[in-house]
Amino acid sequence: MRTQVIIEDHVLPQLLTSAIEAYEVSHRSHARGRSNKNLETFGLLWGYALPVRKGLPARLVAVVATVETSALRHTDWVRPDFDSIAIKRDFFGEYWPQLELIGTFHSHPYDDLSTINSCKGWRGSEGDMAFWPAFHEFVCPDMDELAHLVIAITALSRKGTAEPVRLAGTEYTSGYVISAEKRKLWIKGYTSSLYEEIDEDAPFDDEFMAGNIETVCSYGVWEDEDVLLEIPSLEARFRHELLRK
Repeated sequence: MRTQVIIEDHVLPQLLTSAIEAYEVSHRSHARGRSNKNLETFGLLWGYALPVRKGLPARLVAVVATVETSALRHTDWVRPDFDSIAIKRDFFGEYWPQLELIGTFHSHPYDDLSTINSCKGWRGSEGDMAFWPAFHEFVCPDMDELAHLVIAITALSRKGTAEPVRLAGTEYTSGYVISAEKRKLWIKGYTSSLYEEIDEDAPFDDEFMAGNIETVCSYGVWEDEDVLLEIPSLEARFRHELLRK
């Protein structure tokens, strides 16, 4: 069964506003410094990892999102500080031990709708596909799976009124499209997984027979139909706002 990524209601505004702020608001290192907009941002997802049970898939439930303010941000990439991530993980472990690091999120900013549509900018890039397994192995090697969200954003020429919808085609289960005033956002989910394989080159000896089998760990990324992204409140909340207008 495919993994279910569940984003609780109060996490959604944290995700969307961090992407909007990095895209629309000028960022400076000091008062007289050069300002930059259209930046990527990066953050962490915290919550619960529930294993496969009878009749139920594995579930990654996000209940908190934190933004990595120390990350180096650019219009085309974002680079988190792993020391910062380690500090946060230790802090959560000490004071909120019921929560664990279950994934990441980052944004993809685009100047206009035609550009993002032409390159399908809501999808993970080649760099993302390489980064997520490396992050998993380096930061959370003890986790079977991690969730990863891409939040793409672009400006609209006029205020949008469309209700949230699922992505089209094979991406249907893994993402949403949202119009929010004069901007459009996409949220697409991925998961990275730990694979343990028997080392076929290990010697066939007493250790092998005793069950001390050498295993090799690797990490890969699941996408599209293999991921079920669920944001239960999304459609109801945005539809309610449209009806009010």
